[in-house]
Amino acid sequence: MSRSLPRTVSDKTIAMSLSLVPFASIGLARFAFGLVLPAMRESLSWSYFDAGLASTLNAAGYLAGALLGAKAARQYGNRAMIVGGTAGMAVTLYATALSSAFVPILVFRFGAGLFGGLAFVAGGTMATQLSKTTVPSALVWFPAGAGLAIFITALGLPPLEDALGGWKVGWIALGAISTVATAILFVSIPATRPDDVAQTATIVDRIRGLEISYALFGLGYISYATFAVAYVRDGDGNVSTVLFWAALGAASVIGVLLWPPLFAKYGAGAVYPGTLAVCATGVALIIINRSTVSAVVSSLLFGLSALAVVSGVSAAARDRVRPESWGGVIGRLTATFGVGQMLGPLLGGALGDTSTGLQLGLGASAVILAIGAVVALVDHRAVVATR
Repeated sequence: MSRSLPRTVSDKTIAMSLSLVPFASIGLARFAFGLVLPAMRESLSWSYFDAGLASTLNAAGYLAGALLGAKAARQYGNRAMIVGGTAGMAVTLYATALSSAFVPILVFRFGAGLFGGLAFVAGGTMATQLSKTTVPSALVWFPAGAGLAIFITALGLPPLEDALGGWKVGWIALGAISTVATAILFVSIPATRPDDVAQTATIVDRIRGLEISYALFGLGYISYATFAVAYVRDGDGNVSTVLFWAALGAASVIGVLLWPPLFAKYGAGAVYPGTLAVCATGVALIIINRSTVSAVVSSLLFGLSALAVVSGVSAAARDRVRPESWGGVIGRLTATFGVGQMLGPLLGGALGDTSTGLQLGLGASAVILAIGAVVALVDHRAVVATR
């Protein structure tokens, strides 16, 4: 965590601006890959494993950024990590359009993840601090930015690619949007002093169950985010990519507003397993039936819950540790999530290239998410029993 220097921007404005961090790191640098992927696979003759590897490299970069994030924020301050990380994402998104060669694309996907992880840890730490002090809704607004990005890109990217010709246009557009986000964050986020973050074995013990469940979430959700559109389109050519992603994005924004009252009433730790369970149900639905209606309902359920998992685990962790430990805890949770997110696309892509197609990989994701919900529930009950 970093101490803010004197500023003129209100805490509420800062909290709302922080939503641009997941807007860029999750909505643009990660989820939008699922929109651009069909055109990339067709143009570059990628297998599902190739696509999964590109997603895994992005997740590996995110993991590296998460592991470095808390230490970097202590050294340079949260603002430097937020603004610098978002700017770095913009550069790598632009750069992805420079080459059709596989290796450079992998490098740029890694870079987008790296800068995204750095920015997310710092932004999550600031949002957690504000949620416990002056802006209780900060952890609600923070992940909502990702949902807004998903909705905007769903409506804008496919028509833009069709009109201007190809997937490279999509990456240039994503870079441009990220540049605007960087400029807003540069103006809105105050300068901060580096500060120390406490981290002890006791603190780690308090969040171990949250770490495991969050890692399982990372492992399970990413295959859906990467391959769901390809799967439903293979099953029913009438399933619109725009409709699927727009529904997911709109539901994501609504979801991060619907769940927090439940967190407040029953406790984040008690409700957090429910977010995972709804997410698992959404993924399972398209395995059972991938018609247009089923696909849209699936995207709605996934959208309503996926980003709520982020705010839920953050709020649950915040309630278990002291304020001086928030930065280190957010970094640990982001890193464990990143481990799961790194392995998920490889698993989903490898299973997708088998005779069963993507159905088996997405089925595995649903099971993994359900296990994560059970782990979170058992962990919460164990915590309650020790109080």
